[in-house]
Amino acid sequence: MSDVIAVVTVRATQLAKGLGAEQALEELRRELELAPRLGVLLGPRRPDGLEVRKTRIEATNDVPGLAVAYVYTPSPPPPTVAITSVTPDDGVLK
Repeated sequence: MSDVIAVVTVRATQLAKGLGAEQALEELRRELELAPRLGVLLGPRRPDGLEVRKTRIEATNDVPGLAVAYVYTPSPPPPTVAITSVTPDDGVLK
């Protein structure tokens, strides 16, 4: 069991709902509890360890491909992830 707490912000929940991606986002949230550094780092790491990252939810028949932005904060304990944004993705991680 992981000690990382992952949550979805109210705004990200609303965005996912509008895209029909609530279940896909919940699956990603659970995955981030186990592996909080998925995807790519956006910008430099801060001295306090905070990281802004982007990952992707692959498209399915029911859900478009989605870009998901989140913040990982390793300290103070417990480490946390907050999913902050969900947008339709063009398929390219940069």
